[in-house]
Amino acid sequence: MKQILVVLCVLGLLVALEPQSLAGASNKKKDVFTVRVHGEGSPEDGAKFTVPVVLLDGRQTTLSIMPLLNEHDIKSVYPFKAADGTGGAYLRLDAHGSNLLTQYSIEKMGRSSVLAVMMNGRQVANLVVDAPVRDGIFVVPSGMTMAEEARLVNAFPLMGQENSPAQKKKKQPFSPTNIMLPPKASELRNASAPPPTATAP
Repeated sequence: MKQILVVLCVLGLLVALEPQSLAGASNKKKDVFTVRVHGEGSPEDGAKFTVPVVLLDGRQTTLSIMPLLNEHDIKSVYPFKAADGTGGAYLRLDAHGSNLLTQYSIEKMGRSSVLAVMMNGRQVANLVVDAPVRDGIFVVPSGMTMAEEARLVNAFPLMGQENSPAQKKKKQPFSPTNIMLPPKASELRNASAPPPTATAP
């Protein structure tokens, strides 16, 4: 009888702990730090490929649902403090990201096109494409919170230290679940609410 009670107690304990372990697993997925850069869409793209948003300066536009760049295009980072007290960062891109940015900036320069930077779904900065970017470095000029800076540094190697063993370990592992899946339109819409003032020069 005692053995049966012990077995029932153990089973009860396992059942009680299971939701917590599942919650832990779901929290792990939420820890993935996403960086997405969306270009402006055009009316010809249609509602399936673009979503209306309000930029940080209050202007209404549409963004392409598919990001131009994402966190898997980033090789290393260099954070800095912006003049307005928020955070900024230099993002060194890999060959794939660098080529995309170069082509896009050449095609869009002089048209007042905007690139919207999203970190974990929050609109951080808007940059006007006014010149070709050929050096493979994307600049987030401002708008990042301290938490976003910390997560960026924890997720990616620091510029100039890419070959350091300690820095190499920080790079996020490849995950097909979030590499190029476009965000839901609702996620982009929710990112329209202006956080602290942050507009690109």
